Amino acid sequence: MKWIKNLLSSDTFITGIDHVAIVVSDMDRSIEFYNEVLGLRILKDGRNEGGKKKSFLGTKDHTLIALTEDKRLNSDKSQIVESVAHVAFKVVDVEKASKALKGKGVTFIEEKVEKDGKIKAYHFHDPDGLELEIYGETGESVPPY
Repeated sequence: MKWIKNLLSSDTFITGIDHVAIVVSDMDRSIEFYNEVLGLRILKDGRNEGGKKKSFLGTKDHTLIALTEDKRLNSDKSQIVESVAHVAFKVVDVEKASKALKGKGVTFIEEKVEKDGKIKAYHFHDPDGLELEIYGETGESVPPY
C-alpha cells in the first residue's frame, strides 16, 4: 500500500503539463492547422530559423504546443512515434467547438460521452495523423437508474 501513500502525498513537485512537443513533416501546414483551424495563437514562429525549426503555439497566457519540423516524416512514416495515443484540449463549450471545427473541414473519427453524460469528447487527426481530442462539460447529466 506504499504506492497509495505516495500517490496521495503532497510531496510532488509537478503541478501540471506545460506543453506537448510534436514533430511535424511540414511546419507551414501544421502552423496553419493549429492556428487557423484550432485557433491557437502563434507565440514564436521559428520558420525562418532554418535547420530544425521550432515554433510555439498556445493561448495568450500559456504555451500548449511546441512544433519541430522534420521533413523525413514525409518519406519515412516509420519515424512517427506511435507511443503517444492522443493529445487532448479542454474547451469551454464542446458543442460550439465541435461545430466550429466541422465548419473548418475537420472530420471526427470518434465521439465519446461519459456514462453520466457530463463530459463529451471529439477525436480527430492533425495533418500528420496525430490523434487530437477536444473535450468539455456538456451541462447535462444522465440520471443513474
